[in-house]
Amino acid sequence: MKGMPQLIDGLPCNYYFVLLFMHFPKTKSNRMKTLYIIAKIVLMAALLALATLGTAQTDTLLLEEILITAKSSTNLYKSSIEGKTIQVENPHDGGAMFINQAGFGVEKRGNYGMEPVLRGFKYSQLTVLIDGGMHSTNACPNRMDPAISQIAPEEIEKIEVIKGPFSVRYGTALGGIINIVNRKPDRSTGKKAAGSIEAGYQSNGGNFYSSMFVQTVHNKFDFSLNAGYKDYGNYKSGSGQKIASSFTRFGYATKLGYQLADNRRLQLTWRQSLAKDILYAGLPMDADKDNSSMVSLDYVAHSLSPVMKSLKVKLYGSYVDHEMSNTLRPAYAAVHAVSPVTARVMGGRTELGLQTFTNNLLYAGIDFKHIEKDGYRERLVYKNTCTGEVYDEPKQFFDKTWQDSNHDDLGIFLENKYEFSPNLFWTLGLRSDYIFYGINDPVAGFEEQYNHKIIPKSRVDISATTSFTWFLPKGYSFFVAAARSTRAPELTELFINHLSVGMDAYEYLGNPNLKSEVNNQFDLRAEKQIDKLILFVDVFYAYINDYITAAVDTTIGRVYTPCQEPKFTKVFYNVDEALLSGFESGINWQFFPRFNYSLSVSYTYGENLSWKEPLAEITPLTVQTALVYKDMKFHTELHARFVDEQTRVAPAFNESRTPGFAVFDFYADYTFGESFQIMISVRNMFDKNYAEHLSRAYKAMDIQSLYFEPGRSVNFGLKYKF
Repeated sequence: MKGMPQLIDGLPCNYYFVLLFMHFPKTKSNRMKTLYIIAKIVLMAALLALATLGTAQTDTLLLEEILITAKSSTNLYKSSIEGKTIQVENPHDGGAMFINQAGFGVEKRGNYGMEPVLRGFKYSQLTVLIDGGMHSTNACPNRMDPAISQIAPEEIEKIEVIKGPFSVRYGTALGGIINIVNRKPDRSTGKKAAGSIEAGYQSNGGNFYSSMFVQTVHNKFDFSLNAGYKDYGNYKSGSGQKIASSFTRFGYATKLGYQLADNRRLQLTWRQSLAKDILYAGLPMDADKDNSSMVSLDYVAHSLSPVMKSLKVKLYGSYVDHEMSNTLRPAYAAVHAVSPVTARVMGGRTELGLQTFTNNLLYAGIDFKHIEKDGYRERLVYKNTCTGEVYDEPKQFFDKTWQDSNHDDLGIFLENKYEFSPNLFWTLGLRSDYIFYGINDPVAGFEEQYNHKIIPKSRVDISATTSFTWFLPKGYSFFVAAARSTRAPELTELFINHLSVGMDAYEYLGNPNLKSEVNNQFDLRAEKQIDKLILFVDVFYAYINDYITAAVDTTIGRVYTPCQEPKFTKVFYNVDEALLSGFESGINWQFFPRFNYSLSVSYTYGENLSWKEPLAEITPLTVQTALVYKDMKFHTELHARFVDEQTRVAPAFNESRTPGFAVFDFYADYTFGESFQIMISVRNMFDKNYAEHLSRAYKAMDIQSLYFEPGRSVNFGLKYKF
């Protein structure tokens, strides 16, 4: 890759930060040079502030969280997946954590690298943060390696979710924000060293997993190490069909913190994920390896003066090294294909919290993000599948995957929170993003397709949001919000060149003339609390202009294996109007001191208004219900999901209808003394044979099949705390 040093195993973190901070990629644009200089100055000034700030009163230092409000019940439009829930359900993959959450679906191409879909918004329409501001991205054009897959569930303390584009502080968020908060040293234990070790086995697939967490605290220093290993086999569906789903993963994360004062903290984080031999039955290839590295440096200070309430500074970098091949596919007999690809992200953010009045808190900040992707596909062709000719010597071809492309975003934001009274809050946010693209190694045919005008125009995208939160007597509360949010096209949509990256069999071609999507969204949420019973309903309406989709262009033929169907290419386009609307509603009832019952219903309606047909990959009507018993040592839960059939499908993407299903899970754990915990669960108790609507069907496999979910699995785990 040009202009960016690689993240190398064993490279000292402090050296990498020098490279990350001082070695911005070279650019031919004078405007880009100016923006890089501005970003440097802002981030350097923020770092210099670390040495000049004084001490102040003790306050809670929260580096990673984003959902901090004056009133805990102001989470009317926010929600969290707590660590206990993640531990009990024991999901094997980052995306799998969302399957039991109202409003979410999960797109599945393999049993690893699953990806959440929120209210029909997916991919870069959702902003995925790590520890309150760090970003990563996929290197694979088919998204085998979404950002959320680069974090293991055992590393996570909780997940925070903002449904809708109702915060401007963390980047552009067309449909919502997901913040993954990872485990960190707990200084409140009073122990110099503490930790846990866990291991378990799952019957369906013969899956083994293990993890460990250790921390040490000494004076102002603290350090933690979190590591995990998984070896998963091919599971069987409810009908007994073996599903290609195996993978092996090892990952670890370290955090080194220094408590400068009671109200100031400095923290360095380093993590790696190393996965291999990953089968993706829903894609044309499998992953031989999927390695990622991330590093971040954080500084936070609270209560610096009566006016300056907080200062947060974050610098980060990530690197993904991904390789896939068709070695295990039928096509390997004619063509040996391997594709090494890489992705790099580097950036930072600085934010000030200012108490401008007694009842007014203003957040002001700047953030910067640089994404670059490169790679190729090497093909050794032994047989021409169109003519049947077998070559004496294989013919070698190299196909450019990303054309060495990049994306830069410099954002400035203001978000104001005004308290009219202890029961009425008003939030107003404004954000401006300055966006630029580059392509350094274009394919000649791609240039010719667009008359050599392949550099997208730079743009300024404006987002704004306003909301009211109101608490009334007798347990009533309301949240109403409106927002205009934007999403600039991602590199796939701009620069991909005749690769099958969609849910159908077409080759896709990027379009450098795409406009940014604009979401005009309105949300209304109401809650009613009656003693220990909470009822809620949340209705949303998102009207999207310049929605990015893809359509067949009959003037552009298929490039690879042109004799096969479909013979034409799909090109990414903007359509004038699209709609996403729906609701989540439910109850939560603690009917006895140790018993809790919850019920939620969620539905999303998606429509391409310009084409007068449904949007593709929309989660059907889903009902979730759970009965929980919990005391100091014993926890048990019976959970059920009822999913309706999905008949609203997109003909333009050859999307298939899927039948409804019901699936039941049982979880239990018991703590012996202070140290040992045993965990038992039965997933899919009645061995139901079913497939999720968002799971991709088999592609380029020996057989044609839906990607069925696992049948019954009995899981056993043991945890030791010290």
